Amino acid sequence: MCFEADQSPTTVAAPPTPVKPIIIGIYGLPGSGKSTVLEHLTSSVPSKTFAVYEGSSVIASLMGPNRGLGDFHALTEEEKTRYRELAITQIRDECQRSGLAGVVAGHYMFWPRGSEQGTVVWTKADQDTFTHIIYLQVAAETLCRRRQRDQVRQREAVTPGHLHTWQEEEMRQLDTLAKDSGIRFECLKDGTPVEHLASKILQKVHGFRTESEHCNHIRVLAAVDEMVANVTACRNTKITTALVFDADKTLTAKDTGREFWKCQSSRPLGKHELTPAEKIFREHGYTYEAFRQVAMLYNNVQRDFESVCKEVAKDITLYPEFLSILRRVRKHEHVMAVVVTCGLRRVWELVMEKEDLGRHVKIIGGGDIREKFIITAKSKEGVVNRFRGPPYDLRVVAFGDGPLDLPMLQAADEGVVVVGEELTRSKSMENALSMAIGQVNTNDAPHSHNLRQTLLPYTVTPRLDTARLPVVDLSDPTDPFNQSLFGGPPSNLLHASNRPSARLLMTPTRDANISGPALREAHRRIGWYLATEFITSLIGLEECSIPHVQGHATAGHRLLREQDTTIVALMRGGEPMAFGVNDAFPLAMFLHAKTPEDVKPHHLSNQHTIILVDSVVNNGKTVLEFRERIRAMDEGKDIHLVVVAGVVQVEATGTGHELGRLLRKDGKFHLLALRMSENKFTGRGGTDTGNRLFGTMRLD
Repeated sequence: MCFEADQSPTTVAAPPTPVKPIIIGIYGLPGSGKSTVLEHLTSSVPSKTFAVYEGSSVIASLMGPNRGLGDFHALTEEEKTRYRELAITQIRDECQRSGLAGVVAGHYMFWPRGSEQGTVVWTKADQDTFTHIIYLQVAAETLCRRRQRDQVRQREAVTPGHLHTWQEEEMRQLDTLAKDSGIRFECLKDGTPVEHLASKILQKVHGFRTESEHCNHIRVLAAVDEMVANVTACRNTKITTALVFDADKTLTAKDTGREFWKCQSSRPLGKHELTPAEKIFREHGYTYEAFRQVAMLYNNVQRDFESVCKEVAKDITLYPEFLSILRRVRKHEHVMAVVVTCGLRRVWELVMEKEDLGRHVKIIGGGDIREKFIITAKSKEGVVNRFRGPPYDLRVVAFGDGPLDLPMLQAADEGVVVVGEELTRSKSMENALSMAIGQVNTNDAPHSHNLRQTLLPYTVTPRLDTARLPVVDLSDPTDPFNQSLFGGPPSNLLHASNRPSARLLMTPTRDANISGPALREAHRRIGWYLATEFITSLIGLEECSIPHVQGHATAGHRLLREQDTTIVALMRGGEPMAFGVNDAFPLAMFLHAKTPEDVKPHHLSNQHTIILVDSVVNNGKTVLEFRERIRAMDEGKDIHLVVVAGVVQVEATGTGHELGRLLRKDGKFHLLALRMSENKFTGRGGTDTGNRLFGTMRLD
């Protein structure tokens, strides 16, 4: 994650300070037309959107009853500074409370005739408050004539040369301050009547107002829609999966934002020295306004922006594991890869072009203020939600390294935390992860959340512990998670096909000589085995008090929220195996269901887990019908749904089948099987599992 020296988890959940109001300063030399512009704005600007202030009037009001600007001018310079800061602070607080944008006319410096230099009256409070400055730049000769003809105010007689020097110095200093503080600074050259100038300013003021986080979010989502439309138009296959990547410290060990400032700086950047962007984040947190200020900084860099981006991209090396994944995207038309970065879009476009991935990996990112949008933690989460929701309904796997990525990772079907070297990884991510996992399940069930971690390189120390945050090996082609990215077995499918214990348990189920009670007992044992071997790890355990044989109480264990679990036997073939599951979880509710309609809302109300049990899953049609029924009820939308079966057809779990797609998309939908089968045979008569279980072979 770009800019991340040490992100705080609270930064993501709630900004450390309230949203900074838009405060627009109208500046220019005395006589440039500020007051006239303000009058036109007052009559033109909607009062429900903007508040217009004359800075000197606010100062006068703070002087108290029967006092005014004359009393202010009699104060010492130190006292004047205090009142100026009180005035701009009052304006800021009023706009903060009202939600209005403020337009303020003020002075930057005064430069009397004969003085060697001007006296700056701009304060630290001004620097912290203004988000935009519009400077009225007037030709010195025009300004001189205006001052001479002014009938309202008495202006000091100064030469055009003096006014030119004053204006140039004022503009130079304001431009420098704006760059350092992330304030948007614009000069408007006066070549039109003041009324027309006011109209121009009004347009800009309205434009500044629409630069809200909400409008930015809409533009980001529109970019997602456009991207999906373009990718879909170029492919012959329906897109089913989106791989979403953070960029800096995720795809590469480097932070391209920091590298950018190193390249454009006129001097070497110290190892622990903050870049201009990092200074803003240190002061304001990772808020939308802070990202806007950084975007403004990029707009004012000393060197050519494009050339610096090329220089940075040239030295970026992707982790081999991610480079391999991105190259595999080229061969799988149902998968799209998207990099969503809070950093520089252009750098990452150049990196992908360098790796010959420019056509296959799409970039959503920012840069300077002229970009269409700004990317924040909220934007990243919004991108994932857009992919997962209608009309796309994609399975989303997201990768990121820091707290700013955490909302995105949690919103995805599966989120992978990229863990780099300890010296460069985010220091605050450990606490953020612990809090996120704890909020999902206070009992530390190992797989009750959608997060995993990958170690790059594989020798680094993991985050937290591998029970709470399991490790996936992106370099291992046999890793189930790695396979599932491109249509291999979904990671939500667990089976015991190759285990010796499973071979023993499945033997009687395949023995043609065994049927009736003996076969039902074999299925019951399989149900108990799958419950204790897989469901306990998937859902987790909780401690309970039990009487010890020696007469005292001791700690035992049971399924997490076992009393809030419903076991649904899909009749008739699923009943014996369901009884075995019930043997393992005796506190669970037991339900016989012949059709999905047999599952009622009261069977789901306040339940934590629903376990559907069937003997065989062929094409998955029955399971899907029950899932659809459960998810359609309010009580079942967020319930953890686990399907237990003796045998599951491999083809049904592929990306070409709805069951396979849902296993990759729904983080709370798992399928557990004793074994997977390539055999597409559907039993009839004496080969039908239900008939063998209940001795009805002759009736079919």
